[in-house]
Amino acid sequence: MAALFRRSSTICQCQRAFSTSTPRAVSLQWDKNDPEALAEVLPPYPYGPTRWYKQSRLGLYGGQRIQFGNNVGEKFKTKSRRTWHPNIFTRKLFSKSLNRVVQVRVSSRVLRTIDKLGGLDEYLLGEKEARIKELGESGWWLRWAIMQTPTIQRRFRGERTRLGLAANPEQNEVIEEAFQNLAIAEKSTEQLLEETEPITMDGAFTVEQPANLPVIKFRVAPGKHVMLTPNGWRRTRPSPEHWQKPIKEKITAEITSPVARKVQQYAKILDKEQSQPDAVQLTEYSRARLISLAKQQYKAELAPKIEARFSKHLLLLRRKKALRTKRKVLRKRKLTGWSEEKAEQQMNRKGQELAKSVKLVAPAKI
Repeated sequence: MAALFRRSSTICQCQRAFSTSTPRAVSLQWDKNDPEALAEVLPPYPYGPTRWYKQSRLGLYGGQRIQFGNNVGEKFKTKSRRTWHPNIFTRKLFSKSLNRVVQVRVSSRVLRTIDKLGGLDEYLLGEKEARIKELGESGWWLRWAIMQTPTIQRRFRGERTRLGLAANPEQNEVIEEAFQNLAIAEKSTEQLLEETEPITMDGAFTVEQPANLPVIKFRVAPGKHVMLTPNGWRRTRPSPEHWQKPIKEKITAEITSPVARKVQQYAKILDKEQSQPDAVQLTEYSRARLISLAKQQYKAELAPKIEARFSKHLLLLRRKKALRTKRKVLRKRKLTGWSEEKAEQQMNRKGQELAKSVKLVAPAKI
């Protein structure tokens, strides 16, 4: 589940060069995600980030870190400083819930605990305080990942039934959606590649995806999923208009800035009317409701102005982009055959046209 929300520009190279063997595993490292996006879907780790021996954030170290002490000579009791490092391995462990092999950095002590409990899933799903502390941030992330799978959701539903608790309708919806999501494996590979984008990975946590198994798909938000395919971890593409949202928010903030002052003036007028002896006294709820309705009305009046300025701003950007493209084409096709003076004249003329177009479509003050 690596880098699930980070913007990715390159495709993960998951094939070994000059090899016909099984594709290399794809990373499951959690710390490459966008922190803000990750905070929206992942519950915060209750014990906070690792403060000492920070490489333990990248694996299942079980809370172990470097120990410091002394070597003491037998004869003269001479002391010399020394350190004890935890015994760390890179192992491939099978996850029943993911139905995949997960490659993870793990200490020898945690490895013995996993063998004793009967698998990686049982270790990650431990509920005691000491186990949660041992997991660390990466283990907490991996625990959340397996809890989204249909296998674990079915297990939780069975536990609620045995305890006599009412079924959680939201959980049932998630389970049904998880089973429906497995049907994505029936899609052609070309269609899947068109609808999704790759996620850049590294090698701390990895999951192997055999070609004969269905796609693993996690729901991280309404209509947004991340999935493990034979081509690596991928996510649903963002909306092509996502870059327009910050622009519109900025324009809205500029135009609606006087609304707060108008609301304050309305509140003062309302208080002045309430001070009259023959006025009907309003409750706190009624007063707050009137102020809220006035605020909504002020914003509704400004909505056409916001749309007008936003459309003009988009027109300006499109004209700039068109001129920029035209200049590039001219530079490629004609610049090599022109003299320096003619080329400079052409560039100056295009610059003047750009300035005129900017003046023509600049948003008027509203």
